[in-house]
Amino acid sequence: MNNLPPVRVSLTDSEIPNSAWEAWIPAGGARKLRRALTPDECTALERRRDELTPAVAGYAEQDLDRIIVAITDMLGGYTSMRQTDDEAVAKLDSMRRVLAPFPAWAIEKACSNIQINGVWRDGKFDKRWPPNDAEVIDAIRSHVRLYEHQHRSAIALLSAELAE
Repeated sequence: MNNLPPVRVSLTDSEIPNSAWEAWIPAGGARKLRRALTPDECTALERRRDELTPAVAGYAEQDLDRIIVAITDMLGGYTSMRQTDDEAVAKLDSMRRVLAPFPAWAIEKACSNIQINGVWRDGKFDKRWPPNDAEVIDAIRSHVRLYEHQHRSAIALLSAELAE
């Protein structure tokens, strides 16, 4: 995904939620609306949900080459990752499967950041050791987190019930 949607859209990500949600958030169960959404608000939220869906969805099969290049470039700079061909292919295949739920753009961005800066460990960037899968996932999540939040918010607003 080359053109990401804006991370924040004032109408759908602030104005509608702030005016429509009830102030009370239940400990269990779904949050309710204090007022019904207008048709224009529903349309705006549906549009926002739809534009964010590809930005938060797992990578597609056509993105596989991009993912492999990103992972290979990231891991290639670590001398401790010098492996036999079979070991390298197995590691790449394993990481590709682990990262399947994440969008290609976020994988590329996280892998590039790790390649350049290293992994965030103990309050600083560490370039000495290659990242494990969990560290790569954390780096990816840091990029996609805001998009996921806005996406979940639009879905929740569209499916919320009106308070009695």
